[in-house]
Amino acid sequence: MSSARERILRRVRSGLKQDGPRSLDEAHAARQHGYGARLSPRQPWSGDPVARFCERHENWAGTWQKLDAAERVPNAVKELCGTDDRLAVADHPLLQGLEWPAAQRIANDQAANASLTVSVADAAIAETGTLVFCSGPTSPTGLAILPETHVVVLQAADILDDMEAVWQHLQQRSDFPPRSLNTISGPSRTADVEQTIQLGAHGPRRVHVLLLGKL
Repeated sequence: MSSARERILRRVRSGLKQDGPRSLDEAHAARQHGYGARLSPRQPWSGDPVARFCERHENWAGTWQKLDAAERVPNAVKELCGTDDRLAVADHPLLQGLEWPAAQRIANDQAANASLTVSVADAAIAETGTLVFCSGPTSPTGLAILPETHVVVLQAADILDDMEAVWQHLQQRSDFPPRSLNTISGPSRTADVEQTIQLGAHGPRRVHVLLLGKL
């Protein structure tokens, strides 16, 4: 290392008052003694992952409700729709065979014209209240970004502690990896206008989760 570079790094370390390891070997040794835990940006938490997800989802201005069976999904969706609203539903096995209002339903490739869409999340991150979607024929990305209201069917068993657990879970799928992996934390938002949060800026104004399974 040049003397000039060493002087610069020494001044940076001094300015930051860095007392941690200086090399990869030192960093590895320090992690073995707990130094790495202090560097981690993740905050520890404990408790029920489902309750944690619902709390964090609400913090993102999301809404949710519990359903005891998938057969109740269409009725829950009807309560969110106006009579003139257009509805696009993902061709997901969990949603097939259910009774949807035929007069309001449109094709998935017309999702840009839908007021409300229904899709199924592949997983959820309890730590952050984030929904995870693997793109594919049963989960078109347009359904999650084009409508005013995005209704997400989520099975409680698919709510996992953190992103690492979700990643391991998805790797067990035969169609993994997908072409794209989309994560959604609440409705779309921006603070570009006078630094005031506005929902629905670049996507859905409302994200409503229909939670299936034991809570």
